[in-house]
Amino acid sequence: MSTSASSETLPPGCQGESTAWPWPQPLAGAHCARLHFAVDALSEADLSAWQVALPERLASAAAKRRAEYLAGRLCARQALGALTGTPATPQADSERLPLWPAGCVGSITHSQGLAASVVAKRSCLAGIGLDAEGELDPARAQRLAPQILVESEREWLASLPPAQQAAFVTQVFSLKESLFKALYPLVRQRFYFPHARLVAWQPAAGAVTLELGKTLSPQWPAGRRLTGQVARVDGYHLTLVTIPRQS
Repeated sequence: MSTSASSETLPPGCQGESTAWPWPQPLAGAHCARLHFAVDALSEADLSAWQVALPERLASAAAKRRAEYLAGRLCARQALGALTGTPATPQADSERLPLWPAGCVGSITHSQGLAASVVAKRSCLAGIGLDAEGELDPARAQRLAPQILVESEREWLASLPPAQQAAFVTQVFSLKESLFKALYPLVRQRFYFPHARLVAWQPAAGAVTLELGKTLSPQWPAGRRLTGQVARVDGYHLTLVTIPRQS
């Protein structure tokens, strides 16, 4: 489904661009783009040729925040180009959610020097949630677990070998972020870590199932389940939750 782009096509501060699909299960018609970026070496001027610009609200933001936005939008532009044949840079709505071109849906993420985007046609998918996270160190994972995990997930965590626990907490955190990104544009109702739980986790197969613990709309009641995927890429955890068109 994919190829890797030459680093010569990238602006200064970016490298390692790839359109390779990182998850075990391909999605027909979906496209992914990701790259590594240097926070202190990526500027708006460097991206002018790619028609990627900062919104006014970020004009005085910290260099890290500006670089994250630019790198994420560059990935979205590249992914949209692969999907439609016409690269386009999504702007943002009043809630700072990406405004995708008509007929398209997608998601953007960035974490610790990695940015990525996944896009698809709305005729195929109603929602996409993508998240990237560097693995939490074991001590921090244990500190954050009570905030991220519901009771059944904490029991699951306790049953795992210590060497797997940080990865589990990181992936559950990331999956719940991806779930929010996929569903919020559809329901426009905020929900938080306690409002979803992992009910199936097969890291070797990259397959997961999540269950809503809160009713978000008549179409999205508590108890409804969604599937997702997890992958390890360049030391990061990449999670993806998608909502089929018929949902």
